[in-house]
Amino acid sequence: RYLRTLYLGLQSRWQAEHRRRHFYWRMMFESADISMLRLLETFLKSAPQLVLQLSIMVQQNSIEPLQGLSASASLVSLAWMIASYQKVLRDSREDKMPMSYKGAVVQILWHLFTIAARAIAFALFASVFQLYFGIFIVTHWCIMTFWIIQGETDFCMSKWEEIIYNMVVGIIYIFCWFNVKEGRSRYRMCIYYIITLSENAALTVLWFLYYDRKTTSDFDALILVCVVSSSFALGIFFMFIYYCLLHPNGPMFSPRAGGCIFRQRPAPAPGPPADAVTSPPRSLPRTTGGERDGAPGERDSCVPV
Repeated sequence: RYLRTLYLGLQSRWQAEHRRRHFYWRMMFESADISMLRLLETFLKSAPQLVLQLSIMVQQNSIEPLQGLSASASLVSLAWMIASYQKVLRDSREDKMPMSYKGAVVQILWHLFTIAARAIAFALFASVFQLYFGIFIVTHWCIMTFWIIQGETDFCMSKWEEIIYNMVVGIIYIFCWFNVKEGRSRYRMCIYYIITLSENAALTVLWFLYYDRKTTSDFDALILVCVVSSSFALGIFFMFIYYCLLHPNGPMFSPRAGGCIFRQRPAPAPGPPADAVTSPPRSLPRTTGGERDGAPGERDSCVPV
């Protein structure tokens, strides 16, 4: 896929003027697909590894330099991939406003702190209640997957592929918010973070009541509780910064006033209004059939979706 993207990018430079836009947008769609695959891969590999590493650190009450470096790399990769996917996906949609680099940085910080709080809460609870932690993760995944399926996403070409995709995205929902449906997402996001806050608080409190006093002092335990709460609060703070100041469509919290600080709403981008972009619609060029062969068609004109 990387080679395919490079090939399409070169074609967008070498082809005649009337064909350049065709190859350019095909390159952007391919890049968005790559970002989605990397996002799923990162959460399937780095997220469980991060929780395992943190759990071992809590049980041993010590942090080795390589352990800390590996856990930090896993955490950064998770936050980086979410922001990277959102930016690439917006860039691949002609009907959406692109995300600025400032917005991408703030979105990285938003997910970095919320995922950190989530992972630490998981690690604390798992260090004491291994069996119940597994039951909790499976239950949360099932609920989130059902919620996503009920939202009727539109990413894959068939119903069963869509269900499998929703099941994998349910793993992302174990750790952080990820919008998978076109349209306004503020209410769904608020519900998700209320659930996440309640779960983080419950997991941390249960650990604080039953942790091993022989290996962890009361002062260290109190510090860990403060780290979980302050990290989550920082993540929510950066989320508000992103939506109030740096969202590509302009400030989002005030339909009449145009946002939380501006009095006039910016001119909307062409196309249906939405808080976030989730995936290229099925009508966009994919990498199957005649599109791989470069067959000309109605998409050559690259009109807005």
